[in-house]
Amino acid sequence: MYYVADVNETDCAKYNCKQCVLFCPEPNTLMYHDSKHVAWVNYSRCKGCAICVYVCSDLLKRNCIQMVMMTAGD
Repeated sequence: MYYVADVNETDCAKYNCKQCVLFCPEPNTLMYHDSKHVAWVNYSRCKGCAICVYVCSDLLKRNCIQMVMMTAGD
């Protein structure tokens, strides 16, 4: 079991800021869907560093990303 970032698409679409994508240290992990105006996570690449959560929740006070527990079979 391990933690990965998970984006609340409804909340994320309200802001259209893309800041979490800019700060993610792992390439091709936290991406932005231009037509939906939301960020999304490639769970298989996410290392669980939670930098995106820090940026979204602590710095920007938007709370659109949280860490969720994944199991090896997910």
